[in-house]
Amino acid sequence: GGRAASGGNGQQRDPGQNQDSGRPQPLEPSLLSFLVCPLSKRPLRYEEATNELINEALGIAYPIIDGIPSMIPEAARMIRKKPPAEDLKQ
Repeated sequence: GGRAASGGNGQQRDPGQNQDSGRPQPLEPSLLSFLVCPLSKRPLRYEEATNELINEALGIAYPIIDGIPSMIPEAARMIRKKPPAEDLKQ
C-alpha cells in the first residue's frame, strides 16, 4: 500500500506588483557613482531623456530596463555625434 503525498504547491503573486506601462523606471541615482563602462572602465553619464547610460568617449549608450542598467556590450547602441566643423570641407 503506497501513500500519495499531496504537497501544497500554491503559487503566490506579489500584491505590491503594479505595472505602470507609462514611463520607464529611471536609474537609482546613487548607483551611478558605482557604475563604469565594462569596455573602457570609465564613468558613465545618465541620460534621463532616453533612460540610458552614456559613454561619451566610445559613443555608446547602455539601456536601462526596469531601473536596471543592461551593461552588456552587445546591448549597447551606437550614438551618433555631430561632426565637428572642421569635417565640413568645401
